[in-house]
Amino acid sequence: MGTIRDRGIIKWQAALMLPEHKALNKKKNTDDYFLNKKPVLDEYQVEEFENNIHYAMEYHLPISFRLHNEGNPIELHGYCVYIDPVTKELSIQKEDSSFKKIKFYEIINVIVED
Repeated sequence: MGTIRDRGIIKWQAALMLPEHKALNKKKNTDDYFLNKKPVLDEYQVEEFENNIHYAMEYHLPISFRLHNEGNPIELHGYCVYIDPVTKELSIQKEDSSFKKIKFYEIINVIVED
């Protein structure tokens, strides 16, 4: 009788691979689809963020930032104590009295807590 010839792993490979498929597979391996893209902010939103930050600094109110950190949004709570206009960085005093510097372009949302 004849024996069944098993092709091993080859039987699970695609019979036809287009260049578009190869490019998509290469892109899939380099990009992480689970990371969120940074939203595009309108100039009015940026102006509102600036106004909220200045208001919180003037009246020493706690402020919450939502930051875009390499695809993962993070929350930061504290007081804004200094704005560096040259480097466009904010110095934030966190609730545990430590300081953190954040760049203005990382900010997604600003909420002043009254």
